[in-house]
Amino acid sequence: MAVRHIYTYQNPLVQKDVELVAAVLEAGGVIAYPTDVNWAFGCDSASTKAIDKIRMLKPTHPKEQPFSLICESISMASEYGNIEHTAYRILRRALPGPYTVLLERNRSLPRQIKDKRKVVGIRIPDSQLVQGIVRQLGRPLASTSIPEVSAFSAQGSKEVPRFGYQVFEAFGHSSLLDLLLDLGEESIGAETTIVDLVDGAPVIVRVGAGDPALFQV
Repeated sequence: MAVRHIYTYQNPLVQKDVELVAAVLEAGGVIAYPTDVNWAFGCDSASTKAIDKIRMLKPTHPKEQPFSLICESISMASEYGNIEHTAYRILRRALPGPYTVLLERNRSLPRQIKDKRKVVGIRIPDSQLVQGIVRQLGRPLASTSIPEVSAFSAQGSKEVPRFGYQVFEAFGHSSLLDLLLDLGEESIGAETTIVDLVDGAPVIVRVGAGDPALFQV
């Protein structure tokens, strides 16, 4: 059976769609959705079964590397990662935006996140839709970008999907994916900029869509 593919809006948010997505996530489902820079797979970060399904959808994701936690605010992020005063000032300047921030695991990391990672990767996308879903769910999404695929390429070469219909062509008949949420817009298909704040001072790990200059102290 084909994956359910729904179109929605984010300005304003369609609350019934947000509630539908949250219900799918709470039931252990996996979604494909647009972030502020790319398409991603996402699930309830408390569902180990759903996380395993994403790993099967994206077998190239390193086994030892946890997925990013998609939060809706710096306040939520502080429940999962240790954010000191200097880091907070930097994050206030840069987020929401196309960044993945590496933080030391908060000692009070909620028990429902069932892993023993010492470092957490936090994302707060500049997307009302994503923030609304996380807010409705009440906890972060575990998420990873959708990999390059060849299903929609006439030449057979692998490309990063930029449209929802391309994601559907590649994964729409997979029993591992439950719902595809689509804004009907083209994604820029970029990676995030990764910034390491574990030791306090920002270290740029990867330059992507986000301007690294925003992390200058």
